Amino acid sequence: MNPSPRPDPTASPYDLAVLGAGVMGLSLAFEEASRGKRVAVIDPNAFGQKASWAAAGILVTRGGLIGSSPFRSFHLRSVPMYPDWLARVEAASGLTVPYEQAGDYQIFVGDDAETKRILHEREDQLRRERASRFTRLADWPEFLKPHGAPGPVHLYHFPGEAYVNNRALLEALQAALRNLGAGLFAETQLTGWTQENRAEGTLHHLSGPGFSLRTSQVLIAAGAWCNEPLALLGLSMPLFPVKGQLAQLPNFHGTKTMLHGGERFYLIPRGDTLIAGATTEPRVWDEGFDAIGDRHLTMQLQKFFPKIKPDWVESWSGLRPRSADRLPLFGWVDKAAGIAIGTGLYKSGISLAPLGARCLSALLNHEKPPVDLRPFDPWRTGCLQGQDVDSSLS
Repeated sequence: MNPSPRPDPTASPYDLAVLGAGVMGLSLAFEEASRGKRVAVIDPNAFGQKASWAAAGILVTRGGLIGSSPFRSFHLRSVPMYPDWLARVEAASGLTVPYEQAGDYQIFVGDDAETKRILHEREDQLRRERASRFTRLADWPEFLKPHGAPGPVHLYHFPGEAYVNNRALLEALQAALRNLGAGLFAETQLTGWTQENRAEGTLHHLSGPGFSLRTSQVLIAAGAWCNEPLALLGLSMPLFPVKGQLAQLPNFHGTKTMLHGGERFYLIPRGDTLIAGATTEPRVWDEGFDAIGDRHLTMQLQKFFPKIKPDWVESWSGLRPRSADRLPLFGWVDKAAGIAIGTGLYKSGISLAPLGARCLSALLNHEKPPVDLRPFDPWRTGCLQGQDVDSSLS
């Protein structure tokens, strides 16, 4: 979609500027615009073209009912929100977002010590989370028998698991925002950020080559690039990219069911193809599909489905944002100035979008978020660093 015209610096201030047009930034902007707020979204690239675009749209809970950590509980609450949340996005955008609740098979091949260890950990997690909606299998299901690797195989079938077409979701969020009157400023580089203290609150002046706007609040949601706007505030944090490489191949089993090969490989249906993923390459900034991605995906495909050739139809990569402790950052950067952040979602950005956006919207409106955000405080040990600001949650 084409970007909006450049903002008029003489126009009334926006209520909120969102820095970053990935799934979290767009989802939060949608929540705020739905409240009647005047919202701007700014991104130095085309909208939705980084990690959110590269993802496979996986929405899995492994049948869990009770999270064993605050992050896991957040995840288990967010994923079931998808049907109702998508209905809102579709109604606001006029677009359809493909969503399939076609189930998932998690597959482990062999009986070696490492496989037994992983199976033991899986069983332990299922018990801790009181999972019940799944079955164990000791043979390939019929639709995979012609393709599956010979020898011992252990499978878990989770019939309620789902996935979403994340690229269609990004397009629908943009359309919804346009329909709600938001300003969408793609390919807009932020290079200046000053603050004006007024009796009624801080007014932020954001500027860059060819643009300038004013806003009462700012949400930083720039993924692995969040340190760029933070640097304009004299702040930083140990946030780094984890490159994931993916590729598409023809759908050899002909169903809409997801497949997970152990913990390091998946095949997610999209149209008449399957998305194969993904590598996990910490601190790699290079984008694009390369020999490392080809080798990893080929080896994993042949491990589980040795008869299938890696005839990639398309290939790509994305840079996921990961914090030092692998937890997301949801909260105030500076409450008094109206600056918040939502990043560090790593591999869970798509999954956490509905609840994450709702929590951040509540925070920005000085309401109680539906989830306790203290474990995700951006000022916790090992995260934000810099000048003293008001980061209190209350």
